[in-house]
Amino acid sequence: MYAVLQTVRASAETNAQLLRKNEAATRAALIDPVLRALGWDTADVRMVEPEKTIGVKQALDYVLYDATGAVSVVIEAKKLGESLDKLGHIGAAIGYAFSLKPQKLFITDGLHWHYYSPGHSNFQPVETISLLKTPLVEAALHLLQWLDAAQSGHGVPAAEPTARAANPTAATGAAAVSKSRRTPLPLPGGSHTPAFVELAQVSPQALAPGQKPTALRLPNGAVVPIKTWKDVLVQLSLFVLQQRPSVPVPHPDKAGKKTALFSWNKPKEGIGYKETTLHGRPLYIHTNYSAASCVANALHVLRLLPEAATAAVAF
Repeated sequence: MYAVLQTVRASAETNAQLLRKNEAATRAALIDPVLRALGWDTADVRMVEPEKTIGVKQALDYVLYDATGAVSVVIEAKKLGESLDKLGHIGAAIGYAFSLKPQKLFITDGLHWHYYSPGHSNFQPVETISLLKTPLVEAALHLLQWLDAAQSGHGVPAAEPTARAANPTAATGAAAVSKSRRTPLPLPGGSHTPAFVELAQVSPQALAPGQKPTALRLPNGAVVPIKTWKDVLVQLSLFVLQQRPSVPVPHPDKAGKKTALFSWNKPKEGIGYKETTLHGRPLYIHTNYSAASCVANALHVLRLLPEAATAAVAF
């Protein structure tokens, strides 16, 4: 993935004059290679349908289908350098795309990727990356998290349970999907990120001073770029809440004394928290913990899942 992003960025620079005038060329040179690297066979119209017409006017540039044939992702392409924030473009794209009920929508010019979700504000992306500004390893992690075809069931043996869909054993299309989330991502100069370590085996007190995690592997195999131990707690909490929205709230933290890890009540000023939404209501994830307590609470949260689940971090 890193090597593909290097090539895409170089191609955008070399062919900028043409790509800024030609959306089809932008798709062929900058977007299709990324999709293929993520396991989407752009030559298989049952997997990636181009120019899908909605109504009588709007054509969606890419509609990506999961292994069952259901719409998984919609991607709206723009010419290189074209504004991705132009309100008219966003409103039209979101309106038509979400009529198909995809899990995710992306608007991209090949270098900038804006991710929209049906569960968030219609006109504000959930996250964005720029291949010009975001470190390419971090951008690769984001794209794997967002768009790995294996998460939609492609490249996974039929006998495998759905929960393992993010660990493909076969590739689709011209390029192979990353073999496993345990495979280190390449870094510039041929080096690699350290291997993932199971969270249950990590003791923050035993690490070098200031050493922090840089990536988190979720129980479903998706990899999330992170910067702090609080990010570990937040990301695993969000994952568990998505998988088990019936979790009782307030939910006590690991200590089980006065602090609620999940609460409907906003913490007092000066207390760290992450706000999310559950059942249409604001929910607050308490984060005012030490590194060791963040790990303990993250493991505590994982136990809310009906089956044994694990997570891992890389440094």
